[in-house]
Amino acid sequence: MRATLLILLFCCCNLITGQDTYRTEAAVITFDASTPLEDIHAVNRKVNTVIQDNGEIASLLLVREFDFKKKLMQEHFNENYIESDKYPKAYFIGKIASFDLDQITESPRTFELSGDLTMHGVTRPITASVKVNKEGEALLMETTFIVRTEDYKIKVPRLLFKKIAEEIQVEVSARLNRS
Repeated sequence: MRATLLILLFCCCNLITGQDTYRTEAAVITFDASTPLEDIHAVNRKVNTVIQDNGEIASLLLVREFDFKKKLMQEHFNENYIESDKYPKAYFIGKIASFDLDQITESPRTFELSGDLTMHGVTRPITASVKVNKEGEALLMETTFIVRTEDYKIKVPRLLFKKIAEEIQVEVSARLNRS
């Protein structure tokens, strides 16, 4: 609920200040928690993301929207690890440093992204490089970062610790349209 309110507040601020806002409800987040013993990939194609022309960014996703190749793996992810009934949403609120919409062209430009990622009831700072470019009137954004399961109090049973990576590779890509 708090994340939804933050994104709504974010959008309302845009109306008051007159800033350009870009948004999508179809950003894509994939994660790779694979080890030599188990191939673990998931994708969520229903991620809400908003970027303002001053570089402020917010993303919100429903954890249950992650799709796995193996349905049993998806069930274990939701019930045993991420506890999506208890923690149904994950969100990121941050800023792209030195972001200047007037300098964004068709050639990707790399910026520093920093903010707070809240997942599994825990909020932690995240920093990563983010590539941004224009395609017509849309902004394209891509970033990759690492999430550690222990940082978000995601418990992996000792029996399975060799099957699930402790460091999860997260990739985000979004096509955002001016709103």
